Amino acid sequence: MDTAIKTIVVPHLRAMGFKGSMPHFHRPRGEAVDLLSFQFRSDGGAFVVELGRVAAGGFDFHGKHIPAAKAQNRYLKERHRLGSELRVNYGDHWFVFSGHDADEVAREVCGALDQAEVWAFVDTVAVLGG
Repeated sequence: MDTAIKTIVVPHLRAMGFKGSMPHFHRPRGEAVDLLSFQFRSDGGAFVVELGRVAAGGFDFHGKHIPAAKAQNRYLKERHRLGSELRVNYGDHWFVFSGHDADEVAREVCGALDQAEVWAFVDTVAVLGG
Protein backbone atom coordinates (compact mmCIF):
# COMPACT_ATOMS: atom_id res chain seq x y z
CA MET A 1 0.00 0.00 0.00
CA ASP A 2 2.90 2.35 0.71
CA THR A 3 4.05 2.10 -2.91
CA ALA A 4 0.53 2.78 -4.25
CA ILE A 5 0.16 5.83 -2.02
CA LYS A 6 3.57 7.17 -3.03
CA THR A 7 3.07 6.57 -6.77
CA ILE A 8 -0.66 7.41 -7.11
CA VAL A 9 -1.93 9.48 -4.17
CA VAL A 10 1.10 11.67 -3.43
CA PRO A 11 1.41 12.94 -7.05
CA HIS A 12 -2.35 13.63 -6.94
CA LEU A 13 -1.87 15.61 -3.71
CA ARG A 14 0.99 17.56 -5.31
CA ALA A 15 -1.28 18.42 -8.27
CA MET A 16 -3.83 19.69 -5.73
CA GLY A 17 -1.19 21.98 -4.20
CA PHE A 18 -0.24 19.94 -1.13
CA LYS A 19 3.30 19.92 0.22
CA GLY A 20 4.88 17.76 2.88
CA SER A 21 5.68 14.07 3.08
CA MET A 22 4.11 10.90 4.41
CA PRO A 23 2.15 10.88 6.60
CA HIS A 24 1.50 14.67 6.92
CA PHE A 25 0.65 17.11 4.13
CA HIS A 26 -0.48 20.75 4.05
CA ARG A 27 -1.58 23.37 1.52
CA PRO A 28 -2.48 27.05 1.85
CA ARG A 29 -6.06 27.75 0.79
CA GLY A 30 -7.80 31.01 1.49
CA GLU A 31 -6.89 32.40 4.89
CA ALA A 32 -6.09 28.98 6.32
CA VAL A 33 -3.99 25.91 5.62
CA ASP A 34 -5.54 22.52 4.86
CA LEU A 35 -4.00 19.57 6.70
CA LEU A 36 -4.15 16.00 5.43
CA SER A 37 -2.77 13.05 7.38
CA PHE A 38 -2.62 9.30 6.81
CA GLN A 39 -2.94 7.02 9.80
CA PHE A 40 -2.49 3.26 9.40
CA ARG A 41 -4.27 0.78 11.63
CA SER A 42 -1.80 -0.65 14.13
CA ASP A 43 -2.57 -4.22 13.11
CA GLY A 44 -2.31 -3.32 9.40
CA GLY A 45 -4.66 -3.73 6.49
CA ALA A 46 -6.36 -0.33 6.55
CA PHE A 47 -5.78 3.39 6.95
CA VAL A 48 -7.69 6.65 7.44
CA VAL A 49 -7.16 10.03 5.80
CA GLU A 50 -7.90 12.91 8.15
CA LEU A 51 -8.56 16.48 7.01
CA GLY A 52 -8.52 19.69 9.02
CA ARG A 53 -7.50 23.34 8.94
CA VAL A 54 -5.20 25.69 10.83
CA ALA A 55 -4.60 29.43 10.57
CA ALA A 56 -2.05 30.44 7.94
CA GLY A 57 0.03 32.04 10.68
CA GLY A 58 0.06 28.86 12.75
CA PHE A 59 -1.16 28.54 16.32
CA ASP A 60 0.04 28.28 19.90
CA PHE A 61 0.03 24.88 21.57
CA HIS A 62 1.01 24.53 25.23
CA GLY A 63 3.05 27.73 25.12
CA LYS A 64 4.86 26.89 21.89
CA HIS A 65 4.14 28.40 18.48
CA ILE A 66 3.48 25.78 15.79
CA PRO A 67 3.87 27.06 12.20
CA ALA A 68 1.10 25.94 9.83
CA ALA A 69 3.59 23.94 7.74
CA LYS A 70 4.50 21.86 10.82
CA ALA A 71 0.92 21.35 12.07
CA GLN A 72 -0.63 17.90 12.29
CA ASN A 73 -4.24 16.80 12.56
CA ARG A 74 -3.59 15.40 16.03
CA TYR A 75 -3.57 18.99 17.35
CA LEU A 76 -7.09 19.68 16.08
CA LYS A 77 -10.33 19.51 18.00
CA GLU A 78 -12.34 19.38 14.76
CA ARG A 79 -11.42 17.24 11.77
CA HIS A 80 -12.97 15.03 9.13
CA ARG A 81 -12.18 11.47 8.06
CA LEU A 82 -12.26 11.23 4.28
CA GLY A 83 -15.05 8.91 3.15
CA SER A 84 -17.21 9.48 6.24
CA GLU A 85 -20.49 11.37 6.36
CA LEU A 86 -19.84 15.11 6.10
CA ARG A 87 -20.16 15.97 9.80
CA VAL A 88 -17.44 17.28 12.13
CA ASN A 89 -15.69 14.55 14.12
CA TYR A 90 -18.18 12.02 12.86
CA GLY A 91 -17.62 8.71 11.17
CA ASP A 92 -14.80 6.27 11.14
CA HIS A 93 -14.19 5.45 7.50
CA TRP A 94 -11.20 3.19 6.86
CA PHE A 95 -9.70 2.52 3.45
CA VAL A 96 -9.20 -1.24 3.59
CA PHE A 97 -6.39 -2.64 1.48
CA SER A 98 -5.98 -6.09 2.98
CA GLY A 99 -7.23 -8.50 0.31
CA HIS A 100 -7.73 -5.63 -2.19
CA ASP A 101 -5.71 -4.22 -5.06
CA ALA A 102 -3.57 -1.43 -3.54
CA ASP A 103 -3.65 0.68 -6.72
CA GLU A 104 -7.46 0.51 -6.74
CA VAL A 105 -7.61 1.65 -3.12
CA ALA A 106 -5.21 4.51 -3.92
CA ARG A 107 -7.45 5.59 -6.83
CA GLU A 108 -10.44 5.46 -4.43
CA VAL A 109 -8.64 7.92 -2.15
CA CYS A 110 -7.92 10.22 -5.11
CA GLY A 111 -11.56 10.08 -6.17
CA ALA A 112 -12.70 11.02 -2.66
CA LEU A 113 -10.21 13.92 -2.60
CA ASP A 114 -11.64 15.22 -5.88
CA GLN A 115 -15.15 15.65 -4.48
CA ALA A 116 -15.89 19.38 -4.26
CA GLU A 117 -18.36 18.80 -1.44
CA VAL A 118 -15.56 17.42 0.75
CA TRP A 119 -13.59 20.66 0.51
CA ALA A 120 -16.74 22.78 0.88
CA PHE A 121 -17.37 20.87 4.11
CA VAL A 122 -13.76 21.25 5.28
CA ASP A 123 -14.30 25.00 4.92
CA THR A 124 -16.91 24.75 7.71
CA VAL A 125 -14.55 23.02 10.14
CA ALA A 126 -13.10 25.24 12.87
CA VAL A 127 -9.72 26.72 11.99
CA LEU A 128 -7.24 26.20 14.82
CA GLY A 129 -5.52 29.48 15.62
CA GLY A 130 -7.98 31.50 13.57
